[in-house]
Amino acid sequence: MGRRLIILALITLLAAVKFEAQTPPQTPPGKPLPDVTQLAVDWTDRMNGLSNWYLSLDGKEDGANQVVDRMMELFAPDVIIQVPPHDPEQIGPVMLVGSGQVRKWVDKIAKTQVDIKYKIQRQTEQASDGEIMVHSKPLPWGGVSISFQVLGAYSLRQDRRRFLELGAVFIQYGEDGKIRRLRLLLSEKDEVLDSPDDEI
Repeated sequence: MGRRLIILALITLLAAVKFEAQTPPQTPPGKPLPDVTQLAVDWTDRMNGLSNWYLSLDGKEDGANQVVDRMMELFAPDVIIQVPPHDPEQIGPVMLVGSGQVRKWVDKIAKTQVDIKYKIQRQTEQASDGEIMVHSKPLPWGGVSISFQVLGAYSLRQDRRRFLELGAVFIQYGEDGKIRRLRLLLSEKDEVLDSPDDEI
């Protein structure tokens, strides 16, 4: 009788061990993911805000540093971004490493472009007014990546010629909410020849 009890106990123990081995480990709940649509809207709003400064009557830049600072708040110190060429002599994408190089790029946009208007592409379905399309994925090392399509328009500060570009934005955020990686793809720009009063 005692031998049977030992055998039954061993069988029960082995069955429990086998069941535990088959059950996937329960990982503790991680930090909730941020609102990815709001992340995309925030990036777009700050890009558009780069032209929201003015020259004073005595020729001083009023608010230029502030709009650049606000954009730079999004980036981690060791950020790496890939952007289209900003000068005619550049060919292919430009890789910027660190917030120092990124700040120079952001500052150049603020100083050379006005009336910047980036819009996130919306998708319509039947009678819907349109949904902002932001694609996202949690990163295995923490944080989240997002991507979305944009329609960008801006005028050159020098001569007010206006240009239009289609593009896509790919961003990786760290767990601290700062941008670690960014890639901005823009199509070949088209000059807008319509009335300057037209809304783009």
